[in-house]
Amino acid sequence: MAGYWARGGRGSSCVICSTFSRVSQGSVVVKAATWLPVLRQLSDGAPISGQELGDSIGVTRAAIWQRVAYLKSLGVSISANDHGYQVQGPVYLPNADLIGASVEVPVRFEPEVSSTNTLVLESRQPQCLLTLYQNQGRGRRGRQWVAAPGAALMLSVGQWMSQGIQEIQGLSVEIGVSICHYLNGLGVDVGLKWPNDLWIGDAKLAGILVEVQGDQDQTFVVVGFGLNLQQPVAVDSRVSAIDQVFDRPWTDTDSVGLIESVLSAIRHYPATPAATRISRYRAVSVLEGRMVNVNGASAGFTGVAQGIDEFGRLCVLNENGVNSVSAGDVSVRPEPCNI
Repeated sequence: MAGYWARGGRGSSCVICSTFSRVSQGSVVVKAATWLPVLRQLSDGAPISGQELGDSIGVTRAAIWQRVAYLKSLGVSISANDHGYQVQGPVYLPNADLIGASVEVPVRFEPEVSSTNTLVLESRQPQCLLTLYQNQGRGRRGRQWVAAPGAALMLSVGQWMSQGIQEIQGLSVEIGVSICHYLNGLGVDVGLKWPNDLWIGDAKLAGILVEVQGDQDQTFVVVGFGLNLQQPVAVDSRVSAIDQVFDRPWTDTDSVGLIESVLSAIRHYPATPAATRISRYRAVSVLEGRMVNVNGASAGFTGVAQGIDEFGRLCVLNENGVNSVSAGDVSVRPEPCNI
């Protein structure tokens, strides 16, 4: 994909990449780089005619039609009327130069990728990869994750740790806690649904996917993050978005702070006492003291969520005592607790 690297560190420069990949829409082949100029022109929400778009980009009206059709196929809400094409809702287009000048790892931007986590994991290089669209985006437990270009913040952060995998078992939860605290500081009343979902009330705002590769001496950690910035017109009531709770558009400065919250969690995890991590988790947990259903590899059970242990496992109390949950789906029960 057409993209570029913005080297980490303040005042540093970027290196332009020239690789492209093509995505086929029926018999029309659309370069991932060609639809981005169209989306940029439309991103302020003002209507623009096909002729004006074509003139500004240097292509025909027919080419504009193809690219608009492709953007619509990716989920971008674009209307067409007598005044031209118009995007519905805010569009966020990250500036990797600005972001990369303020974070400690190289920042790369690709308009469209298969999966940011996959690419960063394969590279095994410290970096942050930002994208507008993933055609093979992944969530927890193999689920697919999809969002329209410009409607979500999509990124993966990769970093090496000098600890083995067994020593960082609670890192995944701590990263979620760190992001929650950062968003709380921006005025977003978000909490963490163990292990890696960010909720506003009972609606999902964001998801995190942490993957690791390593041995007993060192680990490469990849943190994939997807934050809903724009609420789709037709959407499940259990999904929330930043534009529903923020009184201003999301900015690159906000993205810098979020990326730094991830890197800070990775950097400070080894020296942070377990008691501190447990306390920080309880301060943002949306499950604390609530009746939950736990469905894992073995038979499911019900109980009351009571924080986490030193390994980041969810502690659930029922008639059999305290159960430590390391993996599985956890849902909130509407019934009152009788334990």
